[in-house]
Amino acid sequence: MNYNETKNGEARSAKPRLVKGTLKHEDDKKSSSVEGLEGYISSLNDVYSLVEDTRPSGSALYLNVKTFPNREVEIVGLKLSSDDALRNGGGAVRKNRTKTEMTPETLKKSQLRAKKIIRHKLMMMQADRMLTLTYRENQTDIKQAWKDLKAFSRLMKWRYKEAWQYVCVPEYQKRGAVHFHLAIKGYYHANTVRRLWQKVIGQNNGNIDITSPRVIDKKSWNPKRIANYLAKYVTKSESVDFNQKRYSSTNIELPPSVSGWMALGIPVFWAMHKLLSGLTTKNYQDYWEADGYFPIYMMTT
Repeated sequence: MNYNETKNGEARSAKPRLVKGTLKHEDDKKSSSVEGLEGYISSLNDVYSLVEDTRPSGSALYLNVKTFPNREVEIVGLKLSSDDALRNGGGAVRKNRTKTEMTPETLKKSQLRAKKIIRHKLMMMQADRMLTLTYRENQTDIKQAWKDLKAFSRLMKWRYKEAWQYVCVPEYQKRGAVHFHLAIKGYYHANTVRRLWQKVIGQNNGNIDITSPRVIDKKSWNPKRIANYLAKYVTKSESVDFNQKRYSSTNIELPPSVSGWMALGIPVFWAMHKLLSGLTTKNYQDYWEADGYFPIYMMTT
């Protein structure tokens, strides 16, 4: 199984940045704390005693826990051999200069990174509805469209102040015109939003549509479902040119996280479940593992 595919073939997560190195991890830093059932914790050892703050000798499992509002939790585990090391930040210089030069693997990694960031942002802002911005004319200039979106966002910020938050991805219609899908939170009067959008692109030159929270067969516009909805546009290669941004958003705080290490021997699923049950009363909804060069595991509520 490829590291960025689930058993049913769906892309989930990009391969982490790892390099061959020494056993010593230069920077075992972690965020200050995450919220658990007993309040804020700064060490996973407080949740599960077999998880340590520092890396043990030999092969080990690196664990990273991210927490979101409403007791949502995401746990990622990486199985590392004794000569593997995490690399903090950075990356190789991109050799591809055009989209056609990108390998399918490189393109998929880029898409998956964007999907992960979008998912985290939407979980943090707790998006509950969708806003679509369209052009009446055949607007095919994506750079100009992004400028229009930026101007529209400034007007929305002026009108709604700190309440205005969004995550946005572009899509091309069949006729070639670009439009935008925005995940937002809270009520916005459609006439006001339409007026501000047309103030940017011209009177009667476009339209908006707001899809309010809905419940259909017990399925609602919750942050997870909205994230999946936007993700499908990120992976549509015809929607984003090479080296063009795949999404836009307001300044949304990233989820708090804390990391730890565990010696191999304990089943990964069991360890992750112990951590999750110590951080939230919610049960896990998704668990997968992938066998790449570096085995990766993920569990989410």
